[in-house]
Amino acid sequence: MYNEPIILPLNADGQIYAIQDEHGRLVGTGTREICEALLSFMKNEAFLFRRLKSDQSDLSSTRP
Repeated sequence: MYNEPIILPLNADGQIYAIQDEHGRLVGTGTREICEALLSFMKNEAFLFRRLKSDQSDLSSTRP
């Protein structure tokens, strides 16, 4: 398993790649550029989700 999603080549020519999440599940396949775009999207979504959860917990702790 990996600590974060990773892009791995699927063939010896390096023309097709796969992206795996941190649990080892295959998320998608495609060219390197497609996998990089998907990885960027995944990281951005994860960051926004963590920030939203953090903001919600901050709000709930300041309520009377």
